[in-house]
Amino acid sequence: MHTLEQFIHESRQLHRQRVAFILCAGIIVFLLFSLLDSFLWPIHFQELLHDRIVAVGICSILLVVNGYDRALRLSLVIGFSGYLTVGIVILLSVFRLGGLASPYYIGLIIAIALYTALAPLTVGQTLISGLSLAFLYALSIWLAEEPLSSDQGMLLFNNLFFIVCFVLIAATQSWTDTVARSREHHLRASENRAAEILAHQADKLEKEVQRRFEAQQVSENQYQALYQAIADDVVLLTPQGEVRQANSSYIRHFSNGPLRSGASFLDIVCQEDRQGMRDALADLVATGKALTHLHLTLVSIQGQAIETEISGALLRRGETILGAQLVIRDITVRNNLEARLIASLRKVRQTENATIMALAKLSEYRDITPGHHLERIREYCVTLASELARRHQFAATLTPAYIQNLYQAAILHDIGKVAVSDDILAKTGRLTRWEEEELRNHTLSGGDVIKAMEQEATGSGFLSLAKNIAYFHHERWDGRGYPYGLQQTEIPLEARIMALADAYEEWTAALDPDNRLTHEQASGAIVRNSGHQFDPIIVDAFVVLSETFDRIRHEMAEPV
Repeated sequence: MHTLEQFIHESRQLHRQRVAFILCAGIIVFLLFSLLDSFLWPIHFQELLHDRIVAVGICSILLVVNGYDRALRLSLVIGFSGYLTVGIVILLSVFRLGGLASPYYIGLIIAIALYTALAPLTVGQTLISGLSLAFLYALSIWLAEEPLSSDQGMLLFNNLFFIVCFVLIAATQSWTDTVARSREHHLRASENRAAEILAHQADKLEKEVQRRFEAQQVSENQYQALYQAIADDVVLLTPQGEVRQANSSYIRHFSNGPLRSGASFLDIVCQEDRQGMRDALADLVATGKALTHLHLTLVSIQGQAIETEISGALLRRGETILGAQLVIRDITVRNNLEARLIASLRKVRQTENATIMALAKLSEYRDITPGHHLERIREYCVTLASELARRHQFAATLTPAYIQNLYQAAILHDIGKVAVSDDILAKTGRLTRWEEEELRNHTLSGGDVIKAMEQEATGSGFLSLAKNIAYFHHERWDGRGYPYGLQQTEIPLEARIMALADAYEEWTAALDPDNRLTHEQASGAIVRNSGHQFDPIIVDAFVVLSETFDRIRHEMAEPV
């Protein structure tokens, strides 16, 4: 309902309540007037009593009608009708008892005061009510006193002036009362609206709290279900290592029944690993940095040692440390599988190396070379590569994987000699130009063979190196090598390393003692050919490794 409509409705309710009181007061006043009439006007008592009884009857009827007017449709009509009834009866008394000289003039003022003061009238309603009785009073005096003398006219004017002033005062009071009631109504309406809004917000808040509580319960249940369903062991520790909470998997493995109060996680850590666990937990609490890949041996409730990998994170709420949550994974099976895999890979690598060595030996059997030629070549190459890896310009290239691949690839450097005829390979004298060309083609034959192998075994690192070595290990730094005349860094690094190692091997392990050089002579020849036959940086590395080369040469020398 609109605020104005509410105010009007409340005014009618108040009017109905006060009209009932006014009618009762009017009935009592008329009864008192009847008692007064018996003393003051015994002659006119019967006439006045008749008027009083009629007025009491009308007021009683209006009182009953007012009681049944619960819809408030007639409240103003009933009130004004009662007011006019009382006023007309009093005016009749004034008319019968001398007009201007009648003391019942005071009754008229009482009627106006009773109605306008008690009934919640507006300014307009008060003016209409008061001035209507003033008009009727003037009319009754004019009818009773016609014609009026000047003194009577002045007295009538004085009485009317007094009544009108009283009516104006009553109107002023009605205005202030209406304003006060209107303000009170608006304040009450605002208060009610605020209360409704507050109640609505409180209801929404209560529903939101309930919704969040239910959501939290669902989340908590899901978390607990997930927490308990985790295959790994999960445990929450205090910063001192005391177990606060654990999932069912942890309890099954490391706790004999429910967690006992004060149990320490360190109790299940083997003696050798306890200090490491203390240090890791202290570092986690101090730095907040997540704990990863901590390997510990734990002891199960059956006394079985379990190899585990532990990850952990620090749990905080604001600045307060709640504890450290650890995830424990049993890696016993994984370690066993890794050990078996490593052993299998080692066996495969050994088989692969043996196969490669056997393949390389095919060319050596056809070429007359020392028995440990391939083994020495391999060691020389790896030694040079390891030294070069310490230098910043080669650090990114010469990785451990590269050096391992070089170890396998080096022994295939002369695999192309299987395509060279036995006559050329076995010839001890000077080769003809055609024979020399045929021998040099072993680089192309060997590179092509390995290239075909590489295409079959996509992604093989060592075959890629072996191919480059086979093709280019006779190229020279100054560009006067074969088969393509590459120069400087156009030659792959692995081929430049092999070029020096192969020359050192050829000079120090020649089958003919007359052609064999000592270590010092071979070293001098290598240094003199720096920048010509060999890469200067690789020569520098050789100079650093000179004693190592000599040691390898002696340790892997041919049996006497």
